[in-house]
Amino acid sequence: MYYIRTMGVLVSILSSLILAYTVPEYEVTVERDVVYSTARGYWCSTPVGEKGTVTHLMLQPARQRTLELKMDIYTPEGDASAKRPLLLMMHGGSFFIGNKGEKGQAGWCEYFASLGYVAVSIDYRLGFHPDKKGIITAEDRAFEDADTALRFLLERKELRIDPECIFAAGTSAGAMLALRLAFRSNGPRIRAIANCWGSVHDLGILELAQTSIISFQSLADPVMPYGRGYPFSTGEKGFRPPTQWFSKVLFGTAAVHERALALGLRAEHHAFPEPRHALHLDGHGQYTERFFEIRDMMATFFAEELAERNDTICELEQK
Repeated sequence: MYYIRTMGVLVSILSSLILAYTVPEYEVTVERDVVYSTARGYWCSTPVGEKGTVTHLMLQPARQRTLELKMDIYTPEGDASAKRPLLLMMHGGSFFIGNKGEKGQAGWCEYFASLGYVAVSIDYRLGFHPDKKGIITAEDRAFEDADTALRFLLERKELRIDPECIFAAGTSAGAMLALRLAFRSNGPRIRAIANCWGSVHDLGILELAQTSIISFQSLADPVMPYGRGYPFSTGEKGFRPPTQWFSKVLFGTAAVHERALALGLRAEHHAFPEPRHALHLDGHGQYTERFFEIRDMMATFFAEELAERNDTICELEQK
């Protein structure tokens, strides 16, 4: 009888925890433009979707300068939890364009903060010389910034972040950063990530950590390979630019998911038919139905991770 009663209590707690992190409960406060570091680089924030932005940046003199790297921190108003989960969000843009206020990232951060998370969108260093070495160096700089941002947040005790409940998410290049943050031999542990049309250079990194992965991508993504390949492999009217000249081979969400399952990691993969790269926003930068669909699947996947952790704690306390 005691065993049955205890199991009933645990099931009840588990259910309430899942609901607590999938249903909005809080108003959201945003602390904008928090400087988390300074570093040498080309630039770290650009408009997205404005005509001429890429051309303007390409014509700039290739000079590095000292940059202030900033983040926006979204927190749940009135939340009295002693410890709160963290979601670190990183925008896409081929390590060349983008900013922390991009509508998709900002919308997801606001939603997750309403669930009870500390949700953070970051700027990171952008720009590179247009060759293979330059692009890899740009990715390394961005990864260094993402790691610095994560450590900065963990040091801010007033945010009450639970270091055992860290999540990361990103789109495109931002998803590449999320994967690198999660799968490395040192650094804060990431419980789960959302890989939104991202990729890795080496599937072997998935052996470095026990991180859960939920992935999203179009079957006909024109920018990132779905399986194995090079970026921008299919342009308009079937044109295939020689991207192998300036990029290493990449493994997209399908390849990442297959390897994750083979390694025994908890993983979900969601493929979509529309031939788009950024599934969450339309051509005018507005939310698509996929924005909400992906948001809710991310929330459920992460909430299950939180419930599993708390269930483990309950079991330990019973012993």
